[in-house]
Amino acid sequence: ATMPPRRFTVGIDDDVTHTSLAWDAAFSAEAPGTKRAVFFGLGSDGTVGANKNSIKIIGEETEHDAQGYFVYDSKKSGAITISHLRFGPGPIRSSYLVKKANFVACHQFGFLERFDVLNIAEPGAVLLLNAPFPVEEVWDHLPRVTQEEIIRKQLKVYVIDAYDVATANGMAGRINTVMQTCFFAISGVL
Repeated sequence: ATMPPRRFTVGIDDDVTHTSLAWDAAFSAEAPGTKRAVFFGLGSDGTVGANKNSIKIIGEETEHDAQGYFVYDSKKSGAITISHLRFGPGPIRSSYLVKKANFVACHQFGFLERFDVLNIAEPGAVLLLNAPFPVEEVWDHLPRVTQEEIIRKQLKVYVIDAYDVATANGMAGRINTVMQTCFFAISGVL
């Protein structure tokens, strides 16, 4: 047996000293049963506030531990926001953003054209999509690359026109409550 190297790098390809070790990019240290959800929203649409509230509800009203990380521009209003939520039966000790989500929510349909929203979705994940179209027309409005990724990863897709639902219920423009309700209903956490 050879002695392990005293100095090495992991996660980068060090072509100068040749001390890089191979690593498994698919490795996950997440505890079994941990749910990982990522929400793409627009600054000021209430997505971050709703997700902070969701983490509080999950942590206080269920047997689950919960964690949330929120990524947004310093201007926040009008910029993309990304909420990373974890919850599960045991302690959550993940100090990094979600890399493979089993639930992805896209609160702004236009993001599908501008961002690779589904890159973070693991195979078989759920996609919750806010779409301003009748359900039978949504597929035809999706970018082709999004259609291909949904098929390739065999995603379960749920669609709602949250703006229409919010307006019909006297909450014009406040889609966060509608999308939060959908998340709780689909995830089964409550």
